[in-house]
Amino acid sequence: MLQKIKEITFVLSGKLASSTQSAIVFYHDVHLPQQRYTDMSTDMSLFKEHMAILKAEGYAIVPKIEQEQYQIQVCFDDGFRGIYDNKQYFIEQQIYPTVFLAISLIGQEGYLNEEEIIELQTLGFIFESHAYAHENLTTFNDAELKYELEASKSYLESLLNKPVNEICFPIGYFSDRVLKFCKEAGYTVLYSSLPGRYFNKRTDGLMYRNLVQFSSPKEFKAIVKGAMDSFLWWYRKKQYVKTEVYK
Repeated sequence: MLQKIKEITFVLSGKLASSTQSAIVFYHDVHLPQQRYTDMSTDMSLFKEHMAILKAEGYAIVPKIEQEQYQIQVCFDDGFRGIYDNKQYFIEQQIYPTVFLAISLIGQEGYLNEEEIIELQTLGFIFESHAYAHENLTTFNDAELKYELEASKSYLESLLNKPVNEICFPIGYFSDRVLKFCKEAGYTVLYSSLPGRYFNKRTDGLMYRNLVQFSSPKEFKAIVKGAMDSFLWWYRKKQYVKTEVYK
């Protein structure tokens, strides 16, 4: 019943917004029925429905958004191994997602290892930082936060042999101090988990993304049209930390 109410709410909100503005959607992983690495994973059949909806609605699925209308960028957080298992689908459909890697998770069970990351990068996948330990960045003191940001950037630049200037906040939490330290560490593009359109970014440059990993086809279509934008205040209240408590 709650799921149906949620779907109806999103559909109505999407119809009211009726936006064709470019946006980022994000997931954590994809899987076939026989192999699932995380409860946050999206069944490949549902993921394929999502991608088909985008194409039917006239959206181009692009590695990076450059136009204000009708472009969608796909992201995956954490670096789970399901995207490697299903790499052929991405290649065939010419979908090249941005994957945010937490360094401490690389090579762990169910996660991409270094060789798989390099292979996927060669195929067109884009890899950026998800910090080092995959923990709430607002809980670190200044020295720890500096290490989280700089060490992850250095590690990935060495592994990928390219500049790493983009970061996505683990678990979504951020603060003014986190934003400041990210910029000082050399990150120029900062991704949140706050819903919204790509070009409606905050004055501090923080990018909006829309979580869709469990969205039904109707919900997904509505979210792409802006259904979650009106809930930005709620997500901001949850994820923007005004008063930090750290060691």
